[in-house]
Amino acid sequence: MSYTLGYREDGPDTYVIAVGGELDLGAAPALQGTIDHLIEDGATTLVIDLSDARFIDSTSVGILIGTLNRLKATGGTLEVVCTEPNLLRVFEIVGLDRQLPIRA
Repeated sequence: MSYTLGYREDGPDTYVIAVGGELDLGAAPALQGTIDHLIEDGATTLVIDLSDARFIDSTSVGILIGTLNRLKATGGTLEVVCTEPNLLRVFEIVGLDRQLPIRA
Protein backbone atom coordinates (compact mmCIF):
# COMPACT_ATOMS: atom_id res chain seq x y z
CA MET A 1 0.00 0.00 0.00
CA SER A 2 1.31 3.44 -0.83
CA TYR A 3 0.70 7.02 0.14
CA THR A 4 1.95 10.55 -0.48
CA LEU A 5 2.33 13.23 2.16
CA GLY A 6 3.39 16.85 2.06
CA TYR A 7 2.57 20.13 3.71
CA ARG A 8 2.61 23.84 3.01
CA GLU A 9 2.07 27.01 4.96
CA ASP A 10 -1.29 28.63 4.21
CA GLY A 11 -1.16 31.72 6.41
CA PRO A 12 -0.06 32.66 9.90
CA ASP A 13 0.07 29.50 12.04
CA THR A 14 -1.98 27.65 9.39
CA TYR A 15 -0.78 24.64 7.43
CA VAL A 16 -2.30 22.33 4.84
CA ILE A 17 -1.22 18.71 5.05
CA ALA A 18 -1.95 16.88 1.78
CA VAL A 19 -2.21 13.12 2.03
CA GLY A 20 -2.92 10.87 -0.93
CA GLY A 21 -3.26 7.17 -1.56
CA GLU A 22 -3.93 4.85 1.34
CA LEU A 23 -3.84 6.12 4.92
CA ASP A 24 -3.13 2.85 6.64
CA LEU A 25 -0.77 1.58 9.32
CA GLY A 26 2.17 2.30 7.02
CA ALA A 27 1.22 5.96 6.54
CA ALA A 28 0.21 6.66 10.15
CA PRO A 29 3.68 7.34 11.62
CA ALA A 30 4.52 9.88 8.89
CA LEU A 31 1.15 11.60 9.30
CA GLN A 32 1.52 11.76 13.08
CA GLY A 33 5.10 12.97 12.80
CA THR A 34 4.14 15.76 10.40
CA ILE A 35 1.27 16.88 12.64
CA ASP A 36 3.49 16.81 15.74
CA HIS A 37 6.20 18.82 13.98
CA LEU A 38 3.79 21.51 12.79
CA ILE A 39 2.02 21.88 16.15
CA GLU A 40 5.35 22.04 17.97
CA ASP A 41 6.40 24.79 15.55
CA GLY A 42 3.30 26.82 16.45
CA ALA A 43 0.57 25.74 14.05
CA THR A 44 -2.88 26.44 15.47
CA THR A 45 -4.91 25.60 12.37
CA LEU A 46 -4.39 22.45 10.35
CA VAL A 47 -6.22 21.51 7.18
CA ILE A 48 -5.88 17.85 6.26
CA ASP A 49 -6.39 17.61 2.50
CA LEU A 50 -7.54 14.11 1.60
CA SER A 51 -8.54 15.01 -1.98
CA ASP A 52 -6.19 12.34 -3.34
CA ALA A 53 -6.79 9.74 -0.60
CA ARG A 54 -8.66 6.55 -1.44
CA PHE A 55 -8.59 4.64 1.88
CA ILE A 56 -8.34 5.41 5.59
CA ASP A 57 -8.03 2.92 8.43
CA SER A 58 -8.82 3.22 12.13
CA THR A 59 -5.26 4.20 13.01
CA SER A 60 -5.39 7.28 10.79
CA VAL A 61 -8.93 8.13 11.93
CA GLY A 62 -7.58 7.98 15.49
CA ILE A 63 -4.80 10.39 14.54
CA LEU A 64 -7.38 12.85 13.20
CA ILE A 65 -9.47 12.57 16.38
CA GLY A 66 -6.39 12.98 18.58
CA THR A 67 -5.28 16.01 16.56
CA LEU A 68 -8.74 17.55 16.79
CA ASN A 69 -8.75 17.18 20.58
CA ARG A 70 -5.19 18.46 20.87
CA LEU A 71 -5.89 21.58 18.81
CA LYS A 72 -9.25 22.30 20.45
CA ALA A 73 -7.61 22.18 23.89
CA THR A 74 -5.37 25.10 22.89
CA GLY A 75 -7.95 27.07 20.92
CA GLY A 76 -6.87 25.73 17.54
CA THR A 77 -8.86 24.18 14.73
CA LEU A 78 -8.73 21.17 12.44
CA GLU A 79 -10.47 20.94 9.09
CA VAL A 80 -10.63 18.13 6.55
CA VAL A 81 -10.95 18.41 2.78
CA CYS A 82 -12.40 15.21 1.30
CA THR A 83 -14.47 14.20 -1.70
CA GLU A 84 -14.00 10.42 -1.62
CA PRO A 85 -17.39 8.82 -0.78
CA ASN A 86 -15.81 5.86 1.01
CA LEU A 87 -13.83 8.14 3.33
CA LEU A 88 -16.82 10.38 3.92
CA ARG A 89 -18.81 7.30 4.91
CA VAL A 90 -16.12 6.30 7.43
CA PHE A 91 -16.22 9.82 8.93
CA GLU A 92 -20.00 9.58 9.16
CA ILE A 93 -19.89 6.17 10.86
CA VAL A 94 -17.42 7.30 13.52
CA GLY A 95 -19.13 10.68 13.97
CA LEU A 96 -16.17 12.74 12.85
CA ASP A 97 -18.40 14.62 10.41
CA ARG A 98 -20.22 16.08 13.43
CA GLN A 99 -17.05 17.12 15.26
CA LEU A 100 -15.13 19.03 12.61
CA PRO A 101 -15.64 20.79 9.30
CA ILE A 102 -15.33 18.48 6.31
CA ARG A 103 -15.44 20.24 2.96
CA ALA A 104 -15.10 19.27 -0.66
